[in-house]
Amino acid sequence: MKVLTANQIKNAEDNAVSRGIFSYATLMKKAGDAATEEIIKRYCVLNKKICVVCGSGNNGGDGLVIASNLRRMGANVVLLTPIGFPSTDVVLQFKDDVSGIKIIDDFVGEYDIIIDALFGIGLNRLLNEKISTLVEKINTYNCIKIAIDIPSGVFCDGGEVITAFKADLTLTFSCYKICQLLPRTSVYCGKTVVLDIGLPIDEFKYLTIEKPQKVFRPQNSHKGTFGTAILFCGSYGMCGAEILAAQAALRSGVGIVKALVCDKNYNAFTSAVPEAVTIPVETSQNGAPIIYDREILSILSKANALLVGCGIGNSYDAHNLVTRTLERTTIPTVIDADGINAIAGNINIIKEIKAPVILTPHPAEMARLCNTTVQKIELNRIKYAKKIATENNCILVLKGTNTIVATPDEKVFFNTTGNDGLATGGSGDVLSGMIVSRLAQGYNPLTAVLNSVWLHGAIADELSKSISTRAILPSDIIEGLKTISD
Repeated sequence: MKVLTANQIKNAEDNAVSRGIFSYATLMKKAGDAATEEIIKRYCVLNKKICVVCGSGNNGGDGLVIASNLRRMGANVVLLTPIGFPSTDVVLQFKDDVSGIKIIDDFVGEYDIIIDALFGIGLNRLLNEKISTLVEKINTYNCIKIAIDIPSGVFCDGGEVITAFKADLTLTFSCYKICQLLPRTSVYCGKTVVLDIGLPIDEFKYLTIEKPQKVFRPQNSHKGTFGTAILFCGSYGMCGAEILAAQAALRSGVGIVKALVCDKNYNAFTSAVPEAVTIPVETSQNGAPIIYDREILSILSKANALLVGCGIGNSYDAHNLVTRTLERTTIPTVIDADGINAIAGNINIIKEIKAPVILTPHPAEMARLCNTTVQKIELNRIKYAKKIATENNCILVLKGTNTIVATPDEKVFFNTTGNDGLATGGSGDVLSGMIVSRLAQGYNPLTAVLNSVWLHGAIADELSKSISTRAILPSDIIEGLKTISD
């Protein structure tokens, strides 16, 4: 699905009107009707007390259409117009439709549902004191809260929020807006539902990740058909990361997993992943695996894709191994966790790799890569993801709510699957295992990433239907790979 900026959605509306596809009034009516249909599908409105908070512009016009519709369906509706009755030429065409509905200018009373139709995508300044106070009061009410297009107080294109309407449900039109896919602003949107109102969209900025298409696996095949993934991961005390990555890779369809395993981890690893081929190596004093350059070259020459970093540690020996491995790899390479930490001071190393490179940082690792703070990363996720991807010719997977995937040619994708059940140590190791598995099977690197990110979140969403998100473990995601596939 397309993701638009405020200017792009305005241009799409203007173009549709100029081409004679719609009038502005028709667009407003279609938006209001679509929102009403979604509301009555989700909630009983008969005899419910509903307050529709309308601004003076076109978002307020959507609110008038919704208010009129809900009244006809038996709701007890009032209109709150804190900055005046909607007054644009388009909106005034719907003024008669709300005649007879009580209009108030002060928020009083108890309501079952409050609908925010104050500003929409047009907000370009912070809320003034009067509206901030109103929004803060509304947020204290224990009732259903619905935002139309965008919660008031949130900027369409993202940015810091001071005060904003805290919606349970946001009904947005035609496409996602950027603010609905960024962690600091999406929290105000609650669940976002995109409603199709038939608006043609030619110009767009970003895309969401779509459900993968099922991939045909030939019946006449063997383990070599589906490739070999090599894992340079794990250290003494952090064997679990390598175990999770290996299990996820195997459950994702790779033919063979080979894993570099510290001798002190050997029994634990082979007991947990007997299907993997192990390459036992000596453990250094600081817990990192010890391996010589000629062995690195020999191992890499017999694999189709490489994962480096999960649980390998932050010691000098670990950093040295990561660097030497990256200098020698010629196969598609995923760099995760401690692998990212190892190159944070020398990211230029990945520019020299003669193969596709995928980095999978969480915000703290991203901050180290960019020599900045986590706060700045979270406020500018798109900017930093694009910067690392384009400057270093890699695919960048910035993990978190609505994980961002950025490509060297400046494409940006947002993921819409997943939940807080993934906020557990080891979830990233599972994702990396899924990605390296697909790379080894011969997937296009971007396809491997997009499919893995979507499935990783979709499994968590499916699990949340039967167990609490508090209880979801990375191993549950691996189990989920048994029944969900691309």
